[in-house]
Amino acid sequence: MTGHPDWAYAAALTQVSGCGTTAAFRLLALHDPQEAFERAAAEARSHGARVDIDVVGKMRERCEELAIEVAWVRGPGFPLVVAASPGPCGVFFFRGDAGLFTGRRVGIVGTRTPTPSGVYTAREIGEGLSLAGVHVVSGLAKGIDGAAHDGVRAALDASVVSSLGRAIAVVGSGLDVVYPRTNAALWEWVARCGLLVSEYPPGAPAEPHHFPRRNRLIAALSEVVVVVESRESGGSMSTVRQAIERQRDVLAVPGSPRVVSAAGTNLLIQQGCGAVTCAADILSVLALDHRHIDAMTRDERAAPDPRDVVVLDACSRGPVTLDHLMIATGRTLADLALALGRLEAMGWVVEEAGWWEALLLRRGRHADEFIS
Repeated sequence: MTGHPDWAYAAALTQVSGCGTTAAFRLLALHDPQEAFERAAAEARSHGARVDIDVVGKMRERCEELAIEVAWVRGPGFPLVVAASPGPCGVFFFRGDAGLFTGRRVGIVGTRTPTPSGVYTAREIGEGLSLAGVHVVSGLAKGIDGAAHDGVRAALDASVVSSLGRAIAVVGSGLDVVYPRTNAALWEWVARCGLLVSEYPPGAPAEPHHFPRRNRLIAALSEVVVVVESRESGGSMSTVRQAIERQRDVLAVPGSPRVVSAAGTNLLIQQGCGAVTCAADILSVLALDHRHIDAMTRDERAAPDPRDVVVLDACSRGPVTLDHLMIATGRTLADLALALGRLEAMGWVVEEAGWWEALLLRRGRHADEFIS
């Protein structure tokens, strides 16, 4: 099979040795998918790694066989909040309706071993949000995650209205590797009636280190994050930290001080997070906060320092060296080094083999694109 589409090259980047999430993001932000793949493959071979000559075709066949679609930064339908935020993602795989990214979205997380009360509350909140037209983002894990999406399913099963909120699940394995197995039916239901997302390719197992990275996507895709039950440490608190880093509001359901699985939520409330007991409380917060509603075009990088805008502008027209920048901006080498350091730390520029270029994350590559 020849003449592969762009998405196949983007997907194949995940199979190149040494090309992790950060490298894939940088390559796809600077180059079209085919060139990005060829550069990654050449770099891998230069370090002695073997790259399958037909990895692009094999990845294409596998995704088409499983009805898995692929999105990549600067490609059609890629949510900018996933790219233009801490720990950016360059490519992800999905099954279902990617149009759900444009709706209102609430993340619901919590412990894998909840109390019966926690399960009931998560299901009730998920159902209430769905009935109000709000999509529920979670990790499809055991416990609170699954209960929240069960609530969405209950709302959809009981209503003929098409404008209900849906389930968006971000998972830590390939979309053909169901984890946990006990949620297999729910997994397939989300793929059929909602949206199932992973940055891991088909066949990837559910490795422990995948889940903290999954949590950053849950936080990025959510307008607010609700913790139903959680211990003082664990995956839910990881998502909380990721949400706070992205300036998302964190809400928590209060629990009995005698219940270990409520220790984390009670602590969050003590530290200033809003307390909620039902979907109506969360809807009130959403009604007042529209900062993160636009997942598709909102660039969440901090605005560049006014002193650095001229440098960013010079980098936005294509790759340039320090010598070129000195001529274009009239800055000294010391001033340029400081400006580029600030811009690189904030995710606005990247250096590749001595050449600097702006990270223009929308599809076009225009000089004014860095203006949000």
